[in-house]
Amino acid sequence: MQKKSVTILVAGVAIAVLAVWGFMQGREELIQDQAREAPVKAPLRVARKAGGPVVMLDAATQKQAGIAVAVAVPGTRRAAVDALVVVLPLQGLIDLRNRYAAATAQADKASAALHASRREYERLQALHGDDRNISDKVLQAAEAVWRSDEAGVRAAQAAVDALERGARQQWGAALTLAVVENAPGFQRLAMQKEALLRIAAPSGVHLAAPPATVSVTRDDGQLTTAQLLSPSPQVDPRIQGPAFFYAAAAAGLLPGTTLTARLPVGPEETGAGIPASAVVWWQGKRWFYIQNEPDQFERRELIGAIPVAEGWFVPRLQSPRVVVRGAQTLLSEELRGQIQAGD
Repeated sequence: MQKKSVTILVAGVAIAVLAVWGFMQGREELIQDQAREAPVKAPLRVARKAGGPVVMLDAATQKQAGIAVAVAVPGTRRAAVDALVVVLPLQGLIDLRNRYAAATAQADKASAALHASRREYERLQALHGDDRNISDKVLQAAEAVWRSDEAGVRAAQAAVDALERGARQQWGAALTLAVVENAPGFQRLAMQKEALLRIAAPSGVHLAAPPATVSVTRDDGQLTTAQLLSPSPQVDPRIQGPAFFYAAAAAGLLPGTTLTARLPVGPEETGAGIPASAVVWWQGKRWFYIQNEPDQFERRELIGAIPVAEGWFVPRLQSPRVVVRGAQTLLSEELRGQIQAGD
């Protein structure tokens, strides 16, 4: 009986040991499964410094992320204001050219008639003085024709002058001269190789001299360069500011379109240019990254920048190393670091 009790006790202990071992083994497997299923946190690559957050990437990570850096190109630009640009229809200039051609043709015709009548009067006057081979009445009639033709020439020339004066009041002296002389500049406009632009500065802006060239932003966001033709003798009717006529390549510029331009004013400023690929948008603002150290990148706001054909000119920027490819990757890394820091 005693032997049987010992056997039962040993069996119970064995069962208990097996149960504890099974529980511990299952717990260990559960912990391992949870560890495998838990998300792997990426290393934190953002540090807080005096100037703000700094993204830190080693050379290998930069290469893997496709980050490229270049030195910003130094240069000078004048401060600029936003100007209103209107692509003008050319029908007014073409009509002016047609009216001027008709008026000058009429003046030439009158001049030819005057030349003929004067020659005829002089011939008859010689005959009249030669023993009165013609009557006084015939000579007087010839003189009347001559005087009438003189008046016709004066009237025709006055019509031409009036047409030019009216055109100068609307289009300015230089553009009017190009039209009346059928100059190459006007021909390019008439053949739609170039578009005629009226660029107006805001009211209250005074320019000592209009810039020879202006960058105009088209509807597709691209920049085109416009060349000065002449100041406009009239202010812009909408913004009441001084206006100027410019010509630009006609591609993408439809008559009647309203665009914008940056009109240089004031003294020149030093700075540096950065390409459009260096700029990212965040929270409604433009930003770019500079490389402070080989493995450190700092975000800066694009303030007071002037759009140029290559991208942006940033006043007072001291030619730093700018991220020209991969700025969006750096922004994403910075924002991810902020989220991790918050967690």
